[in-house]
Amino acid sequence: MSKNTLALCRQAPYGNALAREGLEAILAAAAMDQAPAVLFLGDGVFQLAGQKPEAIAEKNLRRNIQALPMFDVETLHVCKSSLLQRGIMPEALQVPGADIELVEDCGSFIRKFDHVLSF
Repeated sequence: MSKNTLALCRQAPYGNALAREGLEAILAAAAMDQAPAVLFLGDGVFQLAGQKPEAIAEKNLRRNIQALPMFDVETLHVCKSSLLQRGIMPEALQVPGADIELVEDCGSFIRKFDHVLSF
């Protein structure tokens, strides 16, 4: 029986390396046919919102996010309450090739997985 893995993306896209490292870990796992499910929650939802990192001399994470569907990570789960708390409308989240699925009860969603990685 195979184990299933969830990657929690909790970090804002800029300010530390965890958001970038998390996305790179997801892409690396997917490249080895171990694609985890992904849940963006907390400040991690900012990774999916429009950002202007050049204003703070940072590299844009958008390419990493847009690469997820190319590596069979085609559904991006997003905590609905995290979006609402941060004033982000679900319609503003668009990743070409990916379906955005809002999660109402993150606790129940997370409990479905055998392994959980947090970034």
